[in-house]
Amino acid sequence: MRKAVLLLHGWLTDINDFENIIPFLEKNYDHLERITYPGHGEGEDYREFNAEKTFELIESTFVSLSSKYEIIDVIGYSMGGALATYLASNYHFRKLVLLAPANKYFNFVYPFSKIKNFLKLIYAIQKAIIKKDYENKDILKQKIKFILKDDMQSLRFARDKYLKSYFRHTYRNFKNVIKRVNENIKEIKNPCFLAWGKLDQLVPKESIRYLTDKCINNCIKIKTYENLSHLLLLSPNCEELVEDIRLFLEDKEDLLESNFT
Repeated sequence: MRKAVLLLHGWLTDINDFENIIPFLEKNYDHLERITYPGHGEGEDYREFNAEKTFELIESTFVSLSSKYEIIDVIGYSMGGALATYLASNYHFRKLVLLAPANKYFNFVYPFSKIKNFLKLIYAIQKAIIKKDYENKDILKQKIKFILKDDMQSLRFARDKYLKSYFRHTYRNFKNVIKRVNENIKEIKNPCFLAWGKLDQLVPKESIRYLTDKCINNCIKIKTYENLSHLLLLSPNCEELVEDIRLFLEDKEDLLESNFT
């Protein structure tokens, strides 16, 4: 049976959100549908971003895919994750992958989680030094290095995207998208994998809990990644997440452990 996967990127980002899983998807699907929202394409102005046109685009694209492919999976990141839940509640397809879905946003506990995680890693490094476990010490130092690199990428993104004159317009439309999504979600019937980074700067844990309550399929996997932020697949430390997505999409859910509390 012919298979397609629909990729829904985040707000003020683009299809490169999925760069690290594209090789796997290209080998396993007959078609990759890479939507770019209004105003988000190369050479476009973010002021062209419009909530209504965004819904028109994703719905018309999905209907077109449904007429050509027997199996469709949907992967959404951040705002794209929220849009993916809208499709799941209103249309039929096979599997749903939600990466930090922004159905709820603003993670007010992020600074505390960040400090706690750093203290935990520093303590573990000191313990490894005392035990002369130099291999584990190097692994822990590498984790800190990845987290700092992740932070630098996030700061550059904030500087390049959020501190611009178009921000107020695009944020207003972002809020309209999320409001319409949440008003129209009834239940999610698909087998679903929800991934969230414990260091997520934007999407709080409540977003995952909110969507978990909407899922009625017995096949639901929820996983928290201790050292990942909102970047997720854009992080230099995303190998585990890539592997978990692969397992889920290849019908090996029993090998994917949920750890969300």
